[in-house]
Amino acid sequence: MLRDLYFYPLAMLVIGGMVAFALSLSSYQPRSLSDVKEAGYVLEGEDLTKLITSAGTNSEFVGATNNAPAYVRIWTHIDRDNVGRSAGVFASITEEYQKAFGGESLRLSITARPSGNQPLKKFEYGYFSPGANSTGWQKRDLRPGWQDYVINFDLDFPKSKGDIDYFGIWPGNTGEELSMDVSKFRIEVLP
Repeated sequence: MLRDLYFYPLAMLVIGGMVAFALSLSSYQPRSLSDVKEAGYVLEGEDLTKLITSAGTNSEFVGATNNAPAYVRIWTHIDRDNVGRSAGVFASITEEYQKAFGGESLRLSITARPSGNQPLKKFEYGYFSPGANSTGWQKRDLRPGWQDYVINFDLDFPKSKGDIDYFGIWPGNTGEELSMDVSKFRIEVLP
């Protein structure tokens, strides 16, 4: 039988070896800022389930079919004046993207359409950075069929760490439960 003096150090070496071996099998490689800039930010398909709905908004994910892309149907259920400050239905833009996008000219786009049952006619969208600057809410008329809606924007460098930026949509102001469908959020760095 091994004495405690030998057993515990030996057990720690075996456990440490197991952890090192498991980590060596990982294929994760952190992306460089230039890789992030080149790839941009895209949220589409199943990833649309990562969207966050804030106070006053709802969303429902609809999976892809042979004839249509996956999309998220979004709407408001409360008059916007009764909600206070809100980012609507939004994608969180993490620090990795903030570092890559800071100080760059960006093209922000969403691909959207009015929903079939109770179509929304107007919406607002924008990019909000607590640590830098924002686009503010940009109003747009929804056109029939899938359309790209674009904002070009110069993002300042973040002034603080730990903040999360938001790329959000506010689907109507009246809370009438009129809806729109969104199939893609995209941020590109302009040349």
